[in-house]
Amino acid sequence: MIKKIKLMHLRNAEHFQYMVGANQIFDKYGFASQLLSPSYGELSRLRNEEEKSMAIERNNAKIKEKSVTDHFRDKLHSKLFNSVKVILYDETDPSFDMAQRVMAVIKSVGNPRNLAENAESAMLTTLTNKLEPYRADMEAMSVLPHLDKLTEANLHFIQLETECREIVSIRAVVNVPSVAVIRKQIDPVYHTIIDYLNVHIKLNGDTDCQSLVAELNTLVEKYDTLLAQRKVHTKKKNGEQETAVE
Repeated sequence: MIKKIKLMHLRNAEHFQYMVGANQIFDKYGFASQLLSPSYGELSRLRNEEEKSMAIERNNAKIKEKSVTDHFRDKLHSKLFNSVKVILYDETDPSFDMAQRVMAVIKSVGNPRNLAENAESAMLTTLTNKLEPYRADMEAMSVLPHLDKLTEANLHFIQLETECREIVSIRAVVNVPSVAVIRKQIDPVYHTIIDYLNVHIKLNGDTDCQSLVAELNTLVEKYDTLLAQRKVHTKKKNGEQETAVE
């Protein structure tokens, strides 16, 4: 018999991977498609819709992350600028001469705000390169961490920008439901197929589908183990929180 799995407890990415695995097993043996042509056809259609929805979610997440990173690097640039500027208010400050040198470099590059994204990326790359010889000065002024964080944020943004360009955008696809909607549709179809196969096995034996049953059960066990581990982890975490409250 084919084991049941609580699909509702899987996270979206896990659900997607489980359905990919199950679909591959069905395709490999063709047994389910022979017995359940309409249901299997619907499962395949919904699987394709789930793949589109997951791609849209990944795309949207990358775009959101890029926007957050863009805002973060602007704040880091301002923090770097202001941290150097505050030293220049006091000519008696031991770091005054160092601050002058560093500020001259910062001003020579300009202000990245209101620039187009690639122009800002290029400008900040130029800034970090020009400030490289002044790392000792910046460390003495305790502003070097701001530069390092700015450099890291800028590199991260450039990477995200490349990824967003490379992602094939399917957001324009008309009427692609959300992942949550697809899951509500796909789970009953999958369970219908499993229920039918189990009835077939009960009535006729599993001699004609032993390999399919074995591979599906291996897949189910893999995700059942994952869910069991998560449940234990959640219990431990909740126990720690209760102990902390006491």
